[in-house]
Amino acid sequence: MKRRKLVVLSVDALVSEDLALAGELPGFGAVMKNGCGVKRVRSAFPTLTYPIHVMQITGRNMMDTGVYNNEAFQPGRLEPDWCWDVKHIKTPTIFDAAKEQGLSTCAIMWPVLAGADIDFNIPEVWDREDWDDPHRIYQKYCSPGGYEYFKKHVDKLGWHPKPAYDEFAICLAEDILEHEMPDVSFLHVSAVDIARHYHGIFCKEVYGALEQVDRWIIRLMAAIRAAGCAEHTDFIICSDHGHLMITRELNLNVIFREQGLITTDGQGVMTDYRAYCHSASLSGQIMLKNPGDPSLYRTVWELLCNLQQEKRYGIRRIYTKAEARREFALSGPFSFVVEGEEGTAFGHRHTGRAVILPVDEDYAYVIAGHGHRPQLGPQPVLLASGPDFRKNVWLERGDILDELPTFARLLHLKIPDLPGRVLGELLLEHGE
Repeated sequence: MKRRKLVVLSVDALVSEDLALAGELPGFGAVMKNGCGVKRVRSAFPTLTYPIHVMQITGRNMMDTGVYNNEAFQPGRLEPDWCWDVKHIKTPTIFDAAKEQGLSTCAIMWPVLAGADIDFNIPEVWDREDWDDPHRIYQKYCSPGGYEYFKKHVDKLGWHPKPAYDEFAICLAEDILEHEMPDVSFLHVSAVDIARHYHGIFCKEVYGALEQVDRWIIRLMAAIRAAGCAEHTDFIICSDHGHLMITRELNLNVIFREQGLITTDGQGVMTDYRAYCHSASLSGQIMLKNPGDPSLYRTVWELLCNLQQEKRYGIRRIYTKAEARREFALSGPFSFVVEGEEGTAFGHRHTGRAVILPVDEDYAYVIAGHGHRPQLGPQPVLLASGPDFRKNVWLERGDILDELPTFARLLHLKIPDLPGRVLGELLLEHGE
């Protein structure tokens, strides 16, 4: 019997409400009619792309992976660098386990894998100041095998509103799957997520993005067939989070500056901080420069509690570090996590107004976002088809932590002490 292959496509922000339309499209429809899945997958807090994609390849909670935010903590920068480098991940990944078993591996635009030991690795990474020659970025962070394919398809890269990666990623995947067909391949596309951020949760632009993703699914399946591997390849479509509409942008750093917790020069440039809100979009992570200072801790706690009492700020709850760990398995170098009322997004600005509404002229945030508690709003999904999956079996609910154990079972990888479970209801028994 030929060795099983696994292809995982992450469709960022695909949610259960999309399934009715998706099922009528030829690509999604082929997966859904010949396969199975989970209609609602419980994600994690905060519902952010990078931390959740790390969970999907490690099977661990954020308190263990070390990745708790999309962006690096860079106080004073309105657009911090994202957590691209694999060095952010503190636990082994499925790629590590696969390599130990002699399996070939591929990752295309999968978050937080820059520099990872993967046979064909073309990670998601960019540099706004050095985008005139992406070769300088990708030669550093791709694997040697990945960089060879990067050079073939670099002309597909664009920039709007960040690197336009999806078509580039699909071209890479088509080429690598057809000519290399690694044992383990993970691929991430963002079209649906971007459409929701800039146009709304359910709208014609999102439907258009779903149709585009459907065309990509068809192309990936064609590449698998061209490689002669269709009959022994398991194909999985997963997603990471839903979206909520944004009703206000809250810049706690403006208030921290007004309270003397952030200092600036005459031009408004931050020179120092004692407390800082690191945005996680619909939640905020409060960093203290000296978290062991009881006076500072008490000052910030009392300030946050006072702000919570004023409805215009839209703060639902304040979690201590211990509470965030206990309730959400979330940990990091923050002292508090602030959760907004539904629709409150936290910004990085430390000058200007603390509260900015979408109707205001100076509003520059997206109109829908995530980073909220996973129980809220539309839920992500898992779709699967292939020789190891049952047909027409649909679980109403699952957990994001169940995905990695299921991937590992398909590949016969032993990864100990995972908190999730294998979604055995979806799998065929050996020989069935």
